[in-house]
Amino acid sequence: MSTQREESRKEWISRGRIEEIDSGSLQRIADATERMAASYVSLEASRDQYKVLFNGEKRIAERLWRSNAAYRGVVTKLKKRLKRDADVAGKSCPLR
Repeated sequence: MSTQREESRKEWISRGRIEEIDSGSLQRIADATERMAASYVSLEASRDQYKVLFNGEKRIAERLWRSNAAYRGVVTKLKKRLKRDADVAGKSCPLR
């Protein structure tokens, strides 16, 4: 014999009573709702995991940006010093 879920899926007018068909329909709806809730929970977990990864990578990118800015400043400072030293010695600067 088939279950109430299967009977409610097959036909609305069946050998069973209408209450059994309604009960089977409600069971199918409850099953679908539980599956949706489970997938929602897994989506939330994935979102949280990606948020943690994103924030970590964002901190790394900000640190690298500051580091690159510092290196650019050092290079600019060294170019100015080289130009100044070349001007003092009366030579042409090789980095022009």
